[in-house]
Amino acid sequence: MYSNATRRRILAGLGVLGVSGMSGAQAAAGSDFPSVQALLQSYVASHKLSGGVVSVQRRGKPVDFVSVGTLAFDTEARMAPDSLFRVYSMTKPVIGVATMMLIEQGKLRLDQPLSDILPGFATMRVIEGGDVTKTRAAASPILIRHLITHTSGLSYHINQSPMAPVYRANGLKPGDRSKVSQPGELPPPRDLVEFGARLAKLPLEFDPGTKWQYSFGADLMGLVIQTVSGVPLWDFLRTHIFEPLKMADTDFMVPASKVARLTSVYTKTKTDLLDTDDRKSSPFARDRDLPSGGGGLVSTARDYARFNNMLLNEGILDGHRILKAETARIARTNLMPPGPVFGMLGKPNGFGALMQVVLPGGELPGGEPPSSYGWSGAAGTSMWVDPVNELTAVLMVQFMPAGAYPIYLEARAAVYRDLRASGAIKAA
Repeated sequence: MYSNATRRRILAGLGVLGVSGMSGAQAAAGSDFPSVQALLQSYVASHKLSGGVVSVQRRGKPVDFVSVGTLAFDTEARMAPDSLFRVYSMTKPVIGVATMMLIEQGKLRLDQPLSDILPGFATMRVIEGGDVTKTRAAASPILIRHLITHTSGLSYHINQSPMAPVYRANGLKPGDRSKVSQPGELPPPRDLVEFGARLAKLPLEFDPGTKWQYSFGADLMGLVIQTVSGVPLWDFLRTHIFEPLKMADTDFMVPASKVARLTSVYTKTKTDLLDTDDRKSSPFARDRDLPSGGGGLVSTARDYARFNNMLLNEGILDGHRILKAETARIARTNLMPPGPVFGMLGKPNGFGALMQVVLPGGELPGGEPPSSYGWSGAAGTSMWVDPVNELTAVLMVQFMPAGAYPIYLEARAAVYRDLRASGAIKAA
């Protein structure tokens, strides 16, 4: 599957810990995270991944980075804390924080009807019996709470659901940078305003507040944020979140000066790994495109660790307060309306401001305790915040589909195993 030269490049990337400029051998000897490093090394050695980065930070301590492998199979450029990854749905917690900022400022209310801000959503209809040609009036309005907990009645173009092909036919595929329309599909919207206008004309799959379903909620919240704040979504995120937190590399695009740090995305098939978003020609380096609040950001382990640390510190980092402590606590609580059930791997959990919230009984094997929260991305990235053990972690890898490998769970187990072994924590 790979040339000898490529195999040498892969092996050259093994054992590299991205801290303090030390060599791979020196760093490995002093690593506090041998299980994490061994996990990443095993994936690189078996050619499942070209490389990856994990960050772990305990409250009040410097962030630890474990970086293994290369940015792609065809380069010797090594993974590092500042390597650039498409975080896809890890964009959603950022939008969740932006939403809570506006709620805190009194510009939004959690249970405010969406139609107060976007009048086109005032008279929504709902499909009947899964038949998109049969609709009835919605029993209740879409609320801001519904958008940030995926209980709005909206679906996603990537879902296996009745409305998914309707969305695609209407060009509603936020986060898809290919700009390729299939026969019978409209071209993508030019901006968030057009995206919202098209979406408002389509029916919902169920009455708002009655069911959990992964959805366009975060993308539509991007338009709400833009409308309420009076500035483009990118400008709001940049000035109110990224610049104060010194997240210098987080953006909806990769500028030419940073492309050398961009990773490649590989898609696993039954027989091969295909380079489906090459770092040298990625559409993420083209322009900011339609700014997808549901899946458009590119970031680094270093940047996202700072976002996580702000959350762990209840809204503040390095003297910059993003949210009041009370607001940050609300963002990480279960904000689901009564009735809908959300679960991962068959275990019921809650949903906060566009993040999963672990409830008692919802713990994953070897993973976070109750009250932890976080989310993952379509290319295997994952983040979580654990207030019980006062730590945060980020997993940065690039492969599709995200469920092709169990590294999402394995990385969690490895982090907690290493922390217990070092005596840093007792609970898990």
